[in-house]
Amino acid sequence: MYVALFLGWTLINSPFHRTNKHKTWTRIIGDRLSYFLTTRFNMKQLQWALGDTLEVYKNYMEGQKLPLVTDELAENSRLLWIGERRTDRVILYFHGGAFLFPVPFFVLSFWKFVQSELEAKGKKTGFALLQYSLVPTATFPTQLKQAVVAVQQLISMGVEPQNIQLTGDSAGGNLVLQLLSHMLHPVSDVPRLTITAPFSGVYLMSPWVSLTGKTGSMITNDDSDCIGIKALTYWGRIVLDGVPEKYRSYLEPYYAPEDWFMDLSTVVRRVFVTDGDAECLRDEIAVVADHLGKRHPRMQFILQKHGIHDDPYLDFLLWPQKIQNDLTPLILDFFASGFE
Repeated sequence: MYVALFLGWTLINSPFHRTNKHKTWTRIIGDRLSYFLTTRFNMKQLQWALGDTLEVYKNYMEGQKLPLVTDELAENSRLLWIGERRTDRVILYFHGGAFLFPVPFFVLSFWKFVQSELEAKGKKTGFALLQYSLVPTATFPTQLKQAVVAVQQLISMGVEPQNIQLTGDSAGGNLVLQLLSHMLHPVSDVPRLTITAPFSGVYLMSPWVSLTGKTGSMITNDDSDCIGIKALTYWGRIVLDGVPEKYRSYLEPYYAPEDWFMDLSTVVRRVFVTDGDAECLRDEIAVVADHLGKRHPRMQFILQKHGIHDDPYLDFLLWPQKIQNDLTPLILDFFASGFE
């Protein structure tokens, strides 16, 4: 009953809201339903309800009538492929979910769309999703170890680093930055990752760069984002629990020294970061993007007008699945140009 009242009031108020007035009613419902659920339920309740990434993947692939294609990896992780394995062009994806939750089904719909659009451009691309272990069962640096193993698996299959593009949203974007940080500043008890050439590209969608979030946008955008300050700071405390301070730059690049990514261009050719001007993480992401831009000549940052956390995905949450933002075409262009 309460959720109906919450969503009803949101729709009534939407013509007067600074961001919702620019959206369809289906987007508004999807955005604020996410906010409601992540604010009202605790970690254990959400973990129970959402299941695990392998389960989500199996259900999605069965619904699409596609075969399951999986690779068992070390460190209790897997690569889950959408479509066939490929070695000529690969997008390696680290999913979001605060390191606590599985990949959502609608996120897979988004990436299947990207894959189909790339194929239409004559660039058939393999898409591999890393199933990593979730907190609190596994803590840092477990997920970093699994990310290293995932890249090593692709290379062992014959994929050249220059034909790999890494991507991640939210916590997945954090994990991509952990991996790059590890390549530049190796963590002692994590296997080193050495590559013969830089990765083709890295795309970070709304990366979770500060788990303690104290900047102004955390407060000012709480009423417009799909995930609010209460959930973000609660989840951040869980992820950081017991992690030594010496690892803070890996988990919270917002607090890393400004020259932390000094040699970034030696490990990746191009970097693309997107952020929404109506999301809680806006300010932290902008700071990290600025640091990356000062260290990499081919870094592009876009602040999406009226955008919220992981905004492009939310076009695929409810039917009809229709692109309602101007960011998705730019994402497609980035990946397409990386596979020239």
